[in-house]
Amino acid sequence: MPSIRFPLPAFIRRHVEAHYIDISLSRVLPLGVLIVFGLMVGLVFNHGLPHPYDKLLHVTFYGLLTFAIHAFFCCRLRISALVAFAFGVGGEIAQAFIPGREPSMLDAIANGIGVALVVFGIALWRSEQRRAAAEAENYQRLMARVEPVLNRSRSQSAPASSSPSSLALSDR
Repeated sequence: MPSIRFPLPAFIRRHVEAHYIDISLSRVLPLGVLIVFGLMVGLVFNHGLPHPYDKLLHVTFYGLLTFAIHAFFCCRLRISALVAFAFGVGGEIAQAFIPGREPSMLDAIANGIGVALVVFGIALWRSEQRRAAAEAENYQRLMARVEPVLNRSRSQSAPASSSPSSLALSDR
């Protein structure tokens, strides 16, 4: 997949393994989806949704935020989850200081559920990938042990059955 690499500043390079930021479609796409979702929700539902349905927006937005942070910054899943959840809690706290808005514990819980769903989904996907890789490795090890035995049995049985005298006997 094509990607663009930007070098990191020297003061950051001392603290990280990669000395560049890799910008590829797989990293930018979740961020783009998050931005489009945020704009759509802001423009279409700017008047607010009734109580049970606004929680779905919180779950979706903070799930997308967690995935976008994880994909774009390529950091540990725990860090992505903590940052996204901190943004959610911080947003709820900030609403206490905005006239006409009020913080909600249910919104913070919905934010956490969105984060947790994405963390669970990524962890499940990773475990399936590891399991498939382990099964493929076990198959390769098994075939490495079985292949010599099969080759030996083929080589022992092949000359006997293909010799002219054995063919002559089997034709009768």
